[in-house]
This record gives sequence, structure tokens and C-alpha cells, in this order.
Amino acid sequence: MSAVAPETFAGAVPIDCAGERLLLHHDRAVYWPRRRMLLVADVHLGKESTFGRAGLAVPGGVTESDLQRLDRLVAQFGAEELVVLGDFTHAPPGEADRWLDAIAAWLDGVDAAVSIVAGNHDRPATRQRLDPRLRWFAEPRPEPPFVLQHEPGPDRRGYGLGGHLHPAVRLRDAADRLRLPVFWFRGDHAVLPAFGTFTGGQNIRPAPGDRVFAVGPDAVVAL
Repeated sequence: MSAVAPETFAGAVPIDCAGERLLLHHDRAVYWPRRRMLLVADVHLGKESTFGRAGLAVPGGVTESDLQRLDRLVAQFGAEELVVLGDFTHAPPGEADRWLDAIAAWLDGVDAAVSIVAGNHDRPATRQRLDPRLRWFAEPRPEPPFVLQHEPGPDRRGYGLGGHLHPAVRLRDAADRLRLPVFWFRGDHAVLPAFGTFTGGQNIRPAPGDRVFAVGPDAVVAL
């Protein structure tokens, strides 16, 4: 893959973390330039089908849309590897579900290796039915100076990058209340916002010294 011009990174917010430069993108992704690695967490593919089988009215096409978002990010940054920090899927597919086919079709065209650090929703029954081109890690993956994990927390091997919590903050002003997903950088680990469109959020309580970056429609803003 050819080198990507710096202007391609326009709109991404650079930060320094564990001695490395990371780029925070408003589409809820982190790019690690030195490794040409794109990181996202909590995609929850197939969730709309799971809810639909339970009789809940949900919009269709969410899985396909989220896969298209991943494709655009890989292309924008020229990433050589896409790493999902857990919960790539939401639940085992039903017999009539077509989202497994959507993943296979996406893999036919995505221009990067795809790796997944297994999350609590990535159940063995689902993983066995997914496309074998996906590379799975059952345990946190050390990539010095980082440890790529699903459930966030300290790890003696490096600074943790994880997900799982779907972190968010609620902003208030005189007229309105706004809840936004956030990137949350703590002393020894960071938590990425949930990437999936059909996901909720959990309000966080940052400690003194934490760095929090809110995600808007087209920008990342330090709080």
C-alpha cells in the first residue's frame, strides 16, 4: 500500500499517548500512524437483526452502513490493519439473517487486514460461522507500547486501549442537554467510544488528570 499524504488526516485530532502519536477521528476511530493501524471498538454488527427477531421495530441496513464507514476510514488513512477492540458482533445470527454475507462481501473489498480482540459479545458460536479471513485474538494483544484489549484496564505489559464501556458525557447549557460519545484517556489505559451506530452510551465520571475528547458530527473536541 502506498504512503498517504498528511492532508488525508485533516479533521483528525492528534494526541500524544505512551510516547506515540495517535489521531482521533470523529467517526469514533483511532489511527496509529507509525503502525498504520486503525482501531475501533464495539461495532455490534447484526444487532438490528437480533432486536428484530425479538419483535422490536429497528431500522434496517445498519450493519451494511457501519461496514461502509469502516471501509471509508481504512481508505482515508491508508491503514494496513484494522483492529476491532471487541464486540465486532452482537449475538449469534439467526437462520434468516443476512449480515454474515454482508461481512464476507465487505472483506472482498476492504484494503486492510482485519483483526479482532474478542469481546464478551463475540461468542464462540458466532465466531465459528464468520468469514475465516478474520483474525481473532482470544486474549489482549500486546503491541508495544500498547496492549489492545476489550475490557479496559491496567496491564503490566503496556498502556491499554480498549472499549466495552461505550463512554459518553452529558453536556448541559441553558437551552438543551446533549449526550455525546467520548474518547477517555486515563493514567494507564484509554476507552474508545462505541463505533456501532445502533449502540447506547454510558455516562462517565472522569478523574482529575483524565483527558476526555467529545465526538461531534464532524469534529473531535477536548473537554
